[in-house]
Amino acid sequence: MKNILIADDDDTIRKALSYALTQFGHKAYKAGDGAEALEILKANPEIEIVILDLKMPVMTGHEIWPLIKGMRPDIEIIISSGFVDESAVSELNNNGIKYILRKPYPLTVLQDIISSHSSRQDTHR
Repeated sequence: MKNILIADDDDTIRKALSYALTQFGHKAYKAGDGAEALEILKANPEIEIVILDLKMPVMTGHEIWPLIKGMRPDIEIIISSGFVDESAVSELNNNGIKYILRKPYPLTVLQDIISSHSSRQDTHR
């Protein structure tokens, strides 16, 4: 089981991802904007993965991913966005963001990424 934060301003996406992650056996936390995501991360150090939308109110994903990495360098960030151009992909990859999913994407792809993270983490314990 992984503890995963979903940060997306679309309520339908948050609910659908939360439901799917729960069905996959994970615990899901939900945030509707970047500022809320940071507060949830501060209050829940057990969170290991953040699924992060780039276009959100209050603070965008572009604004908060460096803050998240600064607070928790070990956390895995998965970008989940419908608005990712090649320059953004390059910038994110150059700054340690390995997974960028363009909406819509199959949930099986997300589960494969999470499972991959599980395997890497388990080998370091």
